[in-house]
Amino acid sequence: MTLTLSFQASASSDLLKKLYLKEKRQKENPKEVTLSGELGVLTASGNTNTSTFKGALTSEHEMPQWSNRYYSEIAYQQNEVDGSTVVTAQRFLVNAQLDYKLPSKNNRLFLYGEYDDNRFNGFRYQAAVAAGWSSHAWKSEESQLRYSVGPGYSYAEREIIDEENHKSYDTFNEMIVRASLDYRLELNDTAKFRQFVSTEAGQETNRSRSETTLTTSIIESLAMKLSFVMIYNDSTLQVNDDLSTETSISLVYQFF
Repeated sequence: MTLTLSFQASASSDLLKKLYLKEKRQKENPKEVTLSGELGVLTASGNTNTSTFKGALTSEHEMPQWSNRYYSEIAYQQNEVDGSTVVTAQRFLVNAQLDYKLPSKNNRLFLYGEYDDNRFNGFRYQAAVAAGWSSHAWKSEESQLRYSVGPGYSYAEREIIDEENHKSYDTFNEMIVRASLDYRLELNDTAKFRQFVSTEAGQETNRSRSETTLTTSIIESLAMKLSFVMIYNDSTLQVNDDLSTETSISLVYQFF
């Protein structure tokens, strides 16, 4: 009996040691490339017939000289009204930021590009590129705050509706200033909090996006994500509301 208990205790100790060393290696040597997919679907029938779909892909690529992040998102919603299908939301967004690491710790130069095709924000499309300075205000195992700021250029086609309700488009481009803040906090081993804020300011239009998310692991690579997004899009000729909000619950799968 004594030998059996000793063997079990030794095996448990070895298992805990292996798990500890594995977690330590993961923190010291994070994955070079990560890819996660997000999916949220809502379908309602009866008194209200509504279908909502949201999908997103996020990838981060860490290299000796570069730190890159890629993001794409698609959202769609339709309602049944008097037997007819009415689309009430349709958006496609893609952006990428490439950070070149400087010799000084946590300081970088960044290059950013985005394309936003939102059917219901008063624009046919909006696109922008920017470059400038990026850095970590702090970075630890539990939390980090990253910021970037720099000049850029934006392109857009804006909807114009005349007195007879005829729709046309006005193409314009201008210089902008882009700034962003990215705060991440590991609440515990299974829960993560993120607050992201970005703004693009120009003479013709001002765009800002705030995204607050809480992600909780369910099993292995599967997690649940709660998001609250605020999008502010102000234009001198825009007829739509400046501020829109989105609240969603979705599943996130970590491919690698």
